[in-house]
Amino acid sequence: MHSDYLIVFFVLFCTLHTIHADDRSNKKIKKDPLTYTGDDVEKLSQEWEKDDEDDDDEEEGKHQPSPAKQGPLVGADPDKLFATMKKGQTTMIFAIVTGKPTKRETTQIADIWWTALRNALFDVHRYVVDTDRILFLVQDGSIAYDIKDYLIKQLRCLEVVIDNQSFQGRGSKIQNLLLKEL
Repeated sequence: MHSDYLIVFFVLFCTLHTIHADDRSNKKIKKDPLTYTGDDVEKLSQEWEKDDEDDDDEEEGKHQPSPAKQGPLVGADPDKLFATMKKGQTTMIFAIVTGKPTKRETTQIADIWWTALRNALFDVHRYVVDTDRILFLVQDGSIAYDIKDYLIKQLRCLEVVIDNQSFQGRGSKIQNLLLKEL
């Protein structure tokens, strides 16, 4: 029993001694700034300049202005402008399903579209809000137009609405053709 304590004490002593020895070897001898000579100040100044040059080389590409701050946005693509403005903001995307679907059919369509969006690595939530209306909620509004582009290509998508802007889906074209034939 007594030997167990002795072994633990010995291991602890060796560990502390090793840590303390490493600390002493890593410390530089500091000189009192009041006793600096002109040569000491010159050496210190050269070290600082050398460190500044190294930092400038490493950060050369980091200080370029972002695309949103480069200049006026006159003539910019509206989708890119919207993505820049909505970055980090929660955005609602409404999709209207063609025909007169039941709530169950709308839920199945919402699940299919949501699965495809999730497989494309979009962080999106879906809610069926009416028998023919689906709400897709995204936490980062910058991806809203990418989601809109997917939705309007779907056969069963009549319309997509983002911030009161309406976009006709592929289903509206098919529905219009069917109505003309009748």
